[in-house]
Amino acid sequence: MNGHRIYISKIQKRMFLLAFATAFAAAFTQTLAVLIDKVIVCAFYGETEIAAVALAGPFFYLLEMPAAGLAAGVQTICAKELGAGQIERMNRKFNQIFYFSAIVLAALTVLSFLFVPQMVFLFGARGKTAELGPYAARYLYGLSFEIIPYVLFCIMTPVVILDNGGRLVTIASAAGCVTDILLDLMSVRFGWGLFGIGLASSASAAVYFLVTMLHFVRRKGIIRLRFDRIRPGELGEIFTASAPKAALSLADAVCSVLFISVVSVTGGVVGACVLSIHTTVNYFILVLAQGIAGAVGVMTGISCGEKNGDDLAAIGALAHRYDLLLSALVLTALGFSAIPLSVILTESEAAAELLVFAFFCIVCTVPFSFLIQARISYLQAIRKIKEAQHLGTGSNLIALAASACLLVIPFGVRGVFLAYPVSQIAVLAVIWAMHVRRTGKIYPPASDYLEVDESFRAGPGDVIDYPIRTREDCALASEQVMMFCRGHKLAERQIFLAGLCVEELTTNVIEHGISPRQTIRTADIRVVLDRGDVIIRARDSGPAFNLKRFAERMEAGGSETGNGIRILVNASKNVSYYRTYGMNTTIIRI
Repeated sequence: MNGHRIYISKIQKRMFLLAFATAFAAAFTQTLAVLIDKVIVCAFYGETEIAAVALAGPFFYLLEMPAAGLAAGVQTICAKELGAGQIERMNRKFNQIFYFSAIVLAALTVLSFLFVPQMVFLFGARGKTAELGPYAARYLYGLSFEIIPYVLFCIMTPVVILDNGGRLVTIASAAGCVTDILLDLMSVRFGWGLFGIGLASSASAAVYFLVTMLHFVRRKGIIRLRFDRIRPGELGEIFTASAPKAALSLADAVCSVLFISVVSVTGGVVGACVLSIHTTVNYFILVLAQGIAGAVGVMTGISCGEKNGDDLAAIGALAHRYDLLLSALVLTALGFSAIPLSVILTESEAAAELLVFAFFCIVCTVPFSFLIQARISYLQAIRKIKEAQHLGTGSNLIALAASACLLVIPFGVRGVFLAYPVSQIAVLAVIWAMHVRRTGKIYPPASDYLEVDESFRAGPGDVIDYPIRTREDCALASEQVMMFCRGHKLAERQIFLAGLCVEELTTNVIEHGISPRQTIRTADIRVVLDRGDVIIRARDSGPAFNLKRFAERMEAGGSETGNGIRILVNASKNVSYYRTYGMNTTIIRI
């Protein structure tokens, strides 16, 4: 493959789709409590209760600081370790952050419960909205029990998904959703009020956590939950990687408090009610954005672990496609539903008109929000932590708050909602100007969607990759790899082993790993030269097959079969294997 053509295989597309789906499911679960609570409150209570739930909104953003931050940090670090084949190190880092967080979260739960009245006042229960204070306080008391299970679930989710446990996360999401809805309806039926609504969210978080914990009961996965001594350097590495998303959540919390105060002054209870509904819809948009961002983050992490710059360009192109497709779907859905929803969800004509305007502002924000979220995850994965932090705080705090303060003067309460698209466009304009200055390209192509650093790619002529579909392709691939190695004047031993490696790997997949019923009936082979070594990566969607363990079992049992694989494993410098999103990945260094 040359340095200008982007090779995107069927397996790569499939992995990105599954990464998006699981990231979307995880993000949806993490915002489910907010979504369900607001829908239930909108359906069964009045504008006062709806506004009180909006007043408690900053609590969720503050909860998202450790939840989203640590989840993103764990995902970034573990994806890199997985891509590099360092499974033991991945286990060690995950266990340290899991148990350390559990201790800290227990203390935070006690503090949250003790200082609910002060939080309510700080969040905006004063002046025109002081009457909302008792309602918001009761809601927060119920939510305080959510801190421990929710954050631990968020920390577990990316690791369980990487360990091929995405299905269990989806089951946990469904079980928690059903629990939340049933308990919310019971709260309405028996008159438990907003305290019951908040307590139902805490119970659903406990269900998410307990169901996901079942992943560690089985023994097939590569992740083990165990006590491990704290290594400050490794723990600090995760916290450093967590900083951008934690800063983003803090920015959201600060902006939420600011916006509630501004809306309370300019729009009163009606403005607070519309802000609550606007935030609910925005949560759903954020879930889609986090789906793309999660897929970009985990795929970038794996590519960085493999030191594979070519796959990064493909990830950028795939993210570009998903951004355009999802933006079109959201814009269409909101365009048709804005007026009917405004009539259904509000009680007054003034609130309905304001809500239609708020929906219009969301429509203008969607594509830019997707792009910024994906870029933050990408920068975090490639260890540009400060740039990711600056982008997050710039888009979600500085630009947003400045736009709101400027626009509220001429437009009143409508200026608050108008600030969302204006701030996102301003941030992207700055990113575009910086890109033009660096590259000289006025319109970035899909390959530059994430601005792949050319120095991260293999040199021209140092890498080849292609799909394998038939037994004949296996022999042809082996010959081509040997010619490739011979053209680079490698030692005959390396040339022989490289050819043997490709033939053994691909033949095994074609004969035993791929069935006619599978959607993807190819294997991907990638061969790259790295400082005199040959690195061969094979990826397929067949049943789990660990080449190294197979060779060890054959040798221990004295079997006469599998001689080629045993020779290959014993002669190689390193063999690593991992399975994620239903795909086997074997990396061999010769």
